[in-house]
Amino acid sequence: FFRASIFFGTYPLCRHMGACCQSAKISDEELVEYKTALSGKFDEKEIKHMYRLFHKAAPSGRMGPKEFKKYIEDQAVFKIIDARENYEQLFRGYDHDGDGEITFREYLEYQLGMVFSDPEKLFNIVFAMYDADGNGYITHEELVEAVINATRWMGNCDVEAPEVKQLIEAEVNRIISFVDANSDGQISKEELQEAYRRHPEILEMLKNLA
Repeated sequence: FFRASIFFGTYPLCRHMGACCQSAKISDEELVEYKTALSGKFDEKEIKHMYRLFHKAAPSGRMGPKEFKKYIEDQAVFKIIDARENYEQLFRGYDHDGDGEITFREYLEYQLGMVFSDPEKLFNIVFAMYDADGNGYITHEELVEAVINATRWMGNCDVEAPEVKQLIEAEVNRIISFVDANSDGQISKEELQEAYRRHPEILEMLKNLA
């Protein structure tokens, strides 16, 4: 039941193609640049659609937390909408350089990582979503918080229910025991990279949980 990120990663590409804001225009030069950067994984129609989606939410070309919240809620992916929610962990996945704003290039890189599971981009996205304080380590508490958030947003389970808490705790413990090579109770980038090298499916699992 933990599926927030994978749905969110693919959803904008199949939602009302061409139905969003028509005023944002992308130049031919930009289109070529973005197609090249995306290794041809998205076609021109998809890039133009994403450009309109992005600039509808962020007309200035830079999406901060406020614009991002509106963007998420406008997509109507999640069943649970809470006025207090700001989707910080999702924002971190997009904000590659950590400057507090999302550019269209970062937006595209997120889609590339999530939709096509580009290894390098997906690794950075996944790690950022879980590493709440940005110190280069994912703690037990950060893992639990991220999974609880994603589960709550999807609205299929009551995250306060004892059995759901137990399931989340058990899954987090399983992940840490599998990845935490030096048994210090947290996951470093190096440990996750090594776990991914041996078991590539670990990134997909973490993507689906967050």
